[in-house]
Amino acid sequence: MLFFLGGGNQAFASPWIGTVEPQLHHDLQTLSEWGYLDAATTTFPTPWKGVAEQLSLLNIAELAPSAAVAAQRLQHYLRLHQKQENRTTISLHGATQDSRFSSFDAEQGEKAQLNFTNELYWGRWAVQVSANHEPGGKNHFDQSFIAYQFGDWNLRAGTLDQWWGPAQSSSLILSNNARPIPALAISRSQATASHDSWLSLLGPWYFTAQLGQLESDRVIPDAKTWMTRFTFKPIKGLEIGASWSAMWGGQGQGNNLGDLLDVLTFRAPCANGADSCDDALGAKQGNHLAGFDVKYSFSLFERPVSLYVQRIGEDGADYYSISDQANLLGISSYFWGAKVYLESSDTNVACGNNNAGQKNCYYEHGEYQSGYRFHQRAIGSTFDSDASMLSLGGNKHFSNGDVLEVVLRQVELNEDRQDPSPVVLGNREKLVQLSAFYQTSFGDWQLKLGGQIERSEVDELVSQTNTMLYSQIKYSLN
Repeated sequence: MLFFLGGGNQAFASPWIGTVEPQLHHDLQTLSEWGYLDAATTTFPTPWKGVAEQLSLLNIAELAPSAAVAAQRLQHYLRLHQKQENRTTISLHGATQDSRFSSFDAEQGEKAQLNFTNELYWGRWAVQVSANHEPGGKNHFDQSFIAYQFGDWNLRAGTLDQWWGPAQSSSLILSNNARPIPALAISRSQATASHDSWLSLLGPWYFTAQLGQLESDRVIPDAKTWMTRFTFKPIKGLEIGASWSAMWGGQGQGNNLGDLLDVLTFRAPCANGADSCDDALGAKQGNHLAGFDVKYSFSLFERPVSLYVQRIGEDGADYYSISDQANLLGISSYFWGAKVYLESSDTNVACGNNNAGQKNCYYEHGEYQSGYRFHQRAIGSTFDSDASMLSLGGNKHFSNGDVLEVVLRQVELNEDRQDPSPVVLGNREKLVQLSAFYQTSFGDWQLKLGGQIERSEVDELVSQTNTMLYSQIKYSLN
């Protein structure tokens, strides 16, 4: 029996797919890539609304084997979700050491964590309370939220993992590498097409806008974030996304509504405090990152192939021109019932696209000197700034609900040896990493076992091998 199906009438209670079990989002993407579901799926989490209606119309017997497994899991999950208004789980994670890198649903960063999660759903309201305890007396409520749905929109307050982009190994603008940022968000309550307005011309679409609060232990304490994303599928198989993130406010900075409007309108007050000045003397408000991603899925030899790219830049030569562009490229398909992908990303970018080749600018800012990070981990790329990565991975969902994932990575960190990011061992590092996990269920229990082995060359002088093992066990209390 699948863990998330549990026994009897157990189910999670959430407006979104995979907030507690991220592997459900893999199922959703599988059905989308095979062409059985028509929804925008490159933003995690994705709403159930709209998707649920399409799921109910699928005939499992007519689907390709890997898609049939995905549809069966989601249909069972949905049916049970609709029957129950409460679910409580307890989980324990333990590892031999903290992890430096994580993909969509691999190992978490902490060495140990005890979690208690209670989900409630009634009417238009949804609540998830997630209490976490870590060694040393550290406690927090990551993955907790309260949400209210009105019409086609959803209002949410809380801290929830998110992933913006089509890749599996990383996202250049928002991934789950850092802890989730506490935020107030307004989002569309479905990611399928509109039926009764000109918006139907967009095809399936999704939008979210969020106002977040960063931590106090920063160069500028209590800085804030503005983050927004819009995705749509104008034609079958093609999904286009646009993302924008801005860091603003904080101690010693403007924090009122007018200051936020200055950030959103790219207003550049005079650096010397004068009422008017030459454009060259203007100082744009906040630390901005923005860009796009495109994913196109098509059939080749009777199996889906997906090509995707993400391009995110920060800083600008003028009001709207974005410089310091980083790139991510990928391709994925299905073999032996598993999704296999090859991805490459590079955050080694020259500052202002200058010819001198000066780097160390990506995710950095002259005023917000803690960078585009939350609790010292990059909000975007798993590999932080000045990093190039190549990864080959596979994710296999079995018919009994078990999951196997294997990923091989080659990463080069801080090639120029200057101003290393927090993730680098030494000043420059080259590494090869093999990671894997297996997830299985028995009754009301779910067990996840994983590990990684990493061969690292630090400063071209020292070679070392690091091994990390981890396990996570969950139990459903009702």
